[in-house]
Amino acid sequence: MRILLLGVNHRTVPLDVREAVSFSKSKVIEALPALENIAGEAVVLSTCNRTEIYVTASDEVKTAPRLDRFLTEFHGLPSEILTPHLIQTLDADAVRHLFRVASGLDSMIIGESEILGQVRDSLTIASEAETVRSPLLGLFHAAVRTGRKTREETEISRNAMSVSSAGVRLAKRTLGALEGRRALLIGAGEAGRLVARALRLAGVDELIIANRTRARSESLAEELTGSVVDFEAIQTTLERVDIAILATDAPEYIVTSQMVSESQRHAPADRKLFIFDLAVPRDVEPSVTHIPKVELFNIDDLSSIAEDNLKDRKRAAVEAEGIVEDEVQRFMRWWDSLDAEPMVRELRIQAEDIRQQEIARALKRLDDLDDDQRAVLQAMTRSIVNRVLHDPTKFLKHEATTSQLDAARKLFRLYGPEKS
Repeated sequence: MRILLLGVNHRTVPLDVREAVSFSKSKVIEALPALENIAGEAVVLSTCNRTEIYVTASDEVKTAPRLDRFLTEFHGLPSEILTPHLIQTLDADAVRHLFRVASGLDSMIIGESEILGQVRDSLTIASEAETVRSPLLGLFHAAVRTGRKTREETEISRNAMSVSSAGVRLAKRTLGALEGRRALLIGAGEAGRLVARALRLAGVDELIIANRTRARSESLAEELTGSVVDFEAIQTTLERVDIAILATDAPEYIVTSQMVSESQRHAPADRKLFIFDLAVPRDVEPSVTHIPKVELFNIDDLSSIAEDNLKDRKRAAVEAEGIVEDEVQRFMRWWDSLDAEPMVRELRIQAEDIRQQEIARALKRLDDLDDDQRAVLQAMTRSIVNRVLHDPTKFLKHEATTSQLDAARKLFRLYGPEKS
């Protein structure tokens, strides 16, 4: 059995490709049963920076192309758009990648905290869909544990920026001080909540919230002392705010060029509008960037802040990488032991068959033994077998690598289930 990762992330593809293959929660729930039919079990991790599918497979050579085909067909994409950009990793490399993701080491903003919750949520969704069992369950629990450990034992997340706080920093770069500013938050999910808190801490004077579900807007507005507008009032609200931050999971544009152009016509002449589109797929029509006095940023525009953040966290990142590597080795010992258990059973069955054959041969030549003597002979030979196999089986179960397991399988001529 192999651990197989297939997907794309912010290091391998631009935003337009990532948004084309992103999964909302409902789409993940729809996709998981189909993925389970392709592989043994499956977890989908889909965030603004990545879409990654983790599966277990007995034959990765056959499984990987099927996953590739599923992704393109599910999202209605030509294979030439996606296939050349897919990353594919196996076993320890896939484990290491997930542990780095959970630790915030593979994020655009190094050390950001949101990703750990997203890894945990992806496991929850797969568990509820019953597409994850012991192997991947163990992998994702280990990833969450590793993510917590790197944050507790290093400075990787000490005063770290999140995507949302980085967006607020971009707003300051564009508008200057945020005290007295008005902000419109579109989307009342977790990402929206984080942005709203960061805006309040930055001194934003008025916070207006729009969400398709008004009850969620009202709940967040009460929490953050904001006000609520209906979704249909977004355009007119844009006329009187300085900042608009969007973080929905809508499949279509929430804010269009026409809406922004119209709102600008009715806004004060000296007003500059900052728009930060956190969503993947994007919530704001990209051509908005051409409208005068409007600054549009998306998730990939955090690169300059990400570079500054990396300089600040370089030493902590090295320490976190060390923890990740230790946890990868720890997990792989457990993973290999899953293969070792049936092999050790087969080895002991083989040894017991040999013992019984030799005992039977010996007893034919010692036919004058009484029952007590025969019992002593049986006990002695069992003890010899157990003592001879004790250290090898202990090593195979707790220390052996995949290559050592394969060598032992060949050495003892064991032909049970193998790791493909």
